[in-house]
Amino acid sequence: MKALIVYFSKFGNTRKLAEAIAERMRQAGETRVIGIDQLAASDFDGVDLVIVGSPTHAFSVPQEVRAVLGELPLAILGGKSVAAFDTTVKLWPLRYLRASPKLLDHLTHLGGTSITRPQTFFVRTKNPQKSGEIDLLLADETEQARKWANKILEQLKA
Repeated sequence: MKALIVYFSKFGNTRKLAEAIAERMRQAGETRVIGIDQLAASDFDGVDLVIVGSPTHAFSVPQEVRAVLGELPLAILGGKSVAAFDTTVKLWPLRYLRASPKLLDHLTHLGGTSITRPQTFFVRTKNPQKSGEIDLLLADETEQARKWANKILEQLKA
């Protein structure tokens, strides 16, 4: 299995989760992690699994992510398994308005086959600029990311 994990991360929290997922995926095969700003269509060549993660911005997928995904050729993910995750604030009352389901829709629109439900991981605050905090992941979220990766691997085996 060859996997590509693509992320967008403003403060580094989504990147940390992408790396934790990759750590587990590497036990099953070649895995590459790349920031969405570095993504090229050729990065999908020979890949079996694509996982994309981003924070939730304004109840949705950040514009930076939508722009990159919108420029990819249609059907570029044909024949590939896809999954999506996001980070959002735990106490946010509108948690159902998050990025990962919309990310997954983008990936399936590009021809990918969803292999698991979108996953949300939680951070502590909405405004790290005001709090001065950068590491906002709640305790155990990195371990939850590894467990989610295990689920994906089980789905791929089935």
